[in-house]
Amino acid sequence: MLKNIFFEKLNFGFAKEVAMIQVLKTLTWRRVLNAIKIFSSFILSAITKKTIVWGVPVIVNVEPTNICNLRCPLCITGSMQMERPYGRMDFNTFKKAIEPVADKIIYITLYHQGEPYLNSDFNRFVTFAVEKGIYVTTSTNAHFFDEQLALDVVRSGLDSMIISVDGVTQETYAHYRRGGDLEKVKQGIRNLVAAKKQLKSKTPYLFMQFLVMKHNEHEIPAMKQLARELQVDRLLIKTTQVMTLEEAKEWLPENERYRRYNLTEEEFSVKRGQGICPRPWLTTLVDWDGQVVPCCFDKNGNHAMGDFRNGEGFNEIWKSVRYTDFRQRMLTNRNSIDICRNCNYGIGLFK
Repeated sequence: MLKNIFFEKLNFGFAKEVAMIQVLKTLTWRRVLNAIKIFSSFILSAITKKTIVWGVPVIVNVEPTNICNLRCPLCITGSMQMERPYGRMDFNTFKKAIEPVADKIIYITLYHQGEPYLNSDFNRFVTFAVEKGIYVTTSTNAHFFDEQLALDVVRSGLDSMIISVDGVTQETYAHYRRGGDLEKVKQGIRNLVAAKKQLKSKTPYLFMQFLVMKHNEHEIPAMKQLARELQVDRLLIKTTQVMTLEEAKEWLPENERYRRYNLTEEEFSVKRGQGICPRPWLTTLVDWDGQVVPCCFDKNGNHAMGDFRNGEGFNEIWKSVRYTDFRQRMLTNRNSIDICRNCNYGIGLFK
């Protein structure tokens, strides 16, 4: 499976390894058994080209909100191209999504489109999942972490957090994170680091993420230094997703290492494993309103598998005819699925 994130060690210690230990602590026999079942069913499906589903996903992605305070041009929320209604998930919807499978799932990502901390129930979501023994992570633009919220974040039990910082100067940062304030972000990070120290907590592990683009790729060395100065646990260097040739020419970096695409003057194409993608077996995504879609590439919710608002249960949705049909298309004709054409995930073993 191709990766689109580089983990920079930067002498920060063993943050990645410690975070992995944190994940391993969530494992129970029930979770391990479920993981074996769902992985096995994926492998058998890939070999036989017939959809087999045993167990439930090991990872559930949840969208707290699709509302954001920034206007990033390559994001459908920021560029106002979102076709779904805007809103915030309520706690009851979150419980409906998580509670039936809380003893089997290992990992929850609490983000999709939008800024998670614009949902006032966010820390409540985290605490509920953590109390169920699930590893919880999120991703944020870090504009809201005053001293009190930073303390609340640490007390919530959140395991890890990705913080987007795409420039070391305000000019570079705001070129993409439009409407953003780099100094506010840096102060938010300092507040989180201070809160962890005050509460004597190792978590959340703070992963600062740098999205590499043409206008900021020269700042990678300075970003490494900034990460050290802010005392985050790790720096993640991530490649950029684009949707059109024009966007590719404007935003993709010159350095081939930091591109997930092949690019010429006439066209661009994603660098992708040639086989099927395991996501429809191993993960699922719940939009803020309770609609379930197969993965994070379905940003506008065009492939709804079910909806908790309609009284459908998790297992009913997970093994529905719609989900089965989607998985079968993944096995036999992946290129017919529009959201897959710009995705770089795939396991070539099963061409």
